This record gives sequence, structure tokens and C-alpha cells, in this order.
Amino acid sequence: MVHTIKLIIISLVLAGIISCYREVVLTDTAEEVFELFVSPEMQDFLYSSRDTSYSIDDPELQLFLHDQPLDLVEMKIRGKTSLNFQRKSFAVKLNEPIFIEDLGQGTMKILSRFKLLALAMDYTYIENRLAFGLMEEAGLMPLFYKFVEFRINGATQGVYLLLEDPEQFYKENGSEFILRRGYHHVITDADYEPSTHYIPEEDYVARFKEIYSILPELEGVDLYDALSQRINLQQYFRKMGIDYLLMNGDYTDEVYLYSKVQQDSIRYQLIPWDYDDIFTSLPHEVGRTWGTGKLFGTRIYDSHQDVLDEIGDKLIFSIEEDLDYVITRDPFMYAKYEEEITNLFAELDAQIFEDLFSQLKGELTPFYNNKEVVAQSQFDRDPSSHNLWETNMMEKQILLEERFNNMLNQLDISK
Repeated sequence: MVHTIKLIIISLVLAGIISCYREVVLTDTAEEVFELFVSPEMQDFLYSSRDTSYSIDDPELQLFLHDQPLDLVEMKIRGKTSLNFQRKSFAVKLNEPIFIEDLGQGTMKILSRFKLLALAMDYTYIENRLAFGLMEEAGLMPLFYKFVEFRINGATQGVYLLLEDPEQFYKENGSEFILRRGYHHVITDADYEPSTHYIPEEDYVARFKEIYSILPELEGVDLYDALSQRINLQQYFRKMGIDYLLMNGDYTDEVYLYSKVQQDSIRYQLIPWDYDDIFTSLPHEVGRTWGTGKLFGTRIYDSHQDVLDEIGDKLIFSIEEDLDYVITRDPFMYAKYEEEITNLFAELDAQIFEDLFSQLKGELTPFYNNKEVVAQSQFDRDPSSHNLWETNMMEKQILLEERFNNMLNQLDISK
């Protein structure tokens, strides 16, 4: 108990020591190594199972961090896409929290719930990290994250991204309800834990549904004011701006909303999620009728040109989601969106991309210098290598700098 309190004090002190950008810290090996021990039969099952989430039920189950056993409550196979690969992603719950340090950021975090993401769809392992870095600069990424190595029974599984569990974050920050938005604005996952407000769960659900019930009913300033009371539109606009910059091809169901109660009213805040499908040439709605919103009738986009015919020269990448569609189509809403992203991109330093890629190089170099670790990418959608990684880093930095400058010109922002 005393040890835990001491860690909390240290963490709070160091949490305030955050520079504008993360310092580049080069190491020879991964700072954190997690190792899972299970029976040989369970190991084979982990490798071979597909398309199924499950809690690992094995008498030999143990999880270690730096050769120290962790007090494990549950370890669950998670994710939609990684379920179809040998390298699985995991959700971890602990009785006793662990202490994780980010040398580059100068922060420490105590975690009892976190994800270990296999990054099986993340080409050369840079996409989530780049997006999260930009989201941090935009004030949108509150979760702790860092690259780690993961092993099973002594065998490396390669590069993983440790990510603070959003459900832990919301509880620690005074929220009673969190949801993950799905296609057609259904709630695909939710967690409710009443504390001081004692608002029934159904009221939180109803408040979320109001976001979509008012979309066809209101327009202009009335719509903007009504939405602003229910969701943090500044955050939502900023996320859309970053999505445009990153060419994010899959995001309707890649956002968590957690509740804040302000003046006895529920208002949702955002946590962006899962950026392993960026730098796509086409938005997600092209050729996919199943995911496009239905509030305004059946919207079919057989080609990218069909999308561009709706968007015009607006700085919006996708209109798959009904809320984004309304922001595109309503002149007042789009003007407010453009005003917010103008403020955002005026705040960002032109140096940001050089800094982000330099940080990323420092973080991933230990993994790419380890042939055994990077060889595990053979089990991913796209195998990687040191040369592929360096080439991808160079190409994506050039692409982002070009898109950033184009956005500055279109927004008439001079640097």
C-alpha cells in the first residue's frame, strides 16, 4: 500500500513535466518486456484461433513484466482484425497496478487496465503512433501509450503497443459512462459505474441517441447549439481535421465517448481509437453500402468521385458517418468546423512532423535492430523490415508535410 501511494505521488509530480514535444531517447533494447506463460496447448490455441474473443482460461496462466509476476485478474483476447492473425491483441486487468515510465515524454503512469495491441494491420508499426502524436498536439489523446515487446513462453511475439484502457481513464476522470460508437450510431460497447451524479444508465444512452435524433430535425445555428450541448464539438471538429490530414479510412466505429456532467446536463467528450488504416487513397464509404449512415436515406458511393461530388473542396476526408455528413452539408456547421481547424492548424508548428518522426525513430529503433523481434511481422498483414520501415517513414513524412502545407494554403494560414 505504501509502495503504491509512493508511486502515485511520483507519477503526479512527473506528469507535469511535459515539454511541447517528446525528447528522442535512444535505447538498445525495449524498455518494457511483457511475457505470458501458458501451457503448450494454450499457446498453440492462441496461435491458431481465429475470429473469436475469449478470456484465457489456463491453469498455467501467468503474466510477467521484467521477470516480475503481475497480479492478474483477467487476460482477454480482443480486437476485430487482430483476431484473424497469429499475433493476438490482449486486454489486461490487474489486481495491483503496475508502474510504467515513458523516458521520452518524462512521465510515469500507474495502470491496472491496459491493452497490448499487436499492430497486425499497422504498416511498419508507425500509423497508430503518428496519429496519437498528432492527436496529443491537438489536445485529443489523453491515454498513455508506448511500444513494448511481448513474449509467450520465452518466444518473442514482436512489437506491441501498450495503451491505457479508455475505461480506466474515464473512471479516473470523474465520468460515470463510456461508450464506443458503432456503425449506424449503435453502441457497440459501454461501461457504466455510478459515482456522485447517480444518473441512470438509460439517461446516458438516451443522451447519446439525441445526437442523432436531432440531425434530421434542426439546421444551422439551432443544430450547432443543440449538438454542442450534447457533444464537445470542438474536439469532434479537431478530430475530423486530423482525420483529413492523415487520410483516415476507417473511423466511424473508432471513437470512444465518455460522459461529463455539466450544469446537470450530460455532455460527451472524445477519445480517438485505432488508427491502423490511415494514408488510404479512398474513404471507407466507397464501394461499401453496409457502413454508410442511413438517417438521410440510402447513400451509395461507387467511386471516390461520388464522394467528392458531395464534398467539393471541403477539408473533410469521409462522409460515411451521418454526423460528419451533416457537418459537410450544413453551411453553418461547416463554417464552424473550418473555423476550429483553422485555429488548430495555426497552433501547430511546421516543425511538428520532423519532431514526430524523430521521436518515432528513437522509439522503434531498438525493435528494428532486433532481427528476431521484427521477423514476427511475417504474421501480420504486411511483413516489415528495417529497409521498409525507413522508406515508409521517409515517404509518410513527405506526404504529411505536403498535406499540411496544402491545408494551410486552403485555410489561408501564413506561417
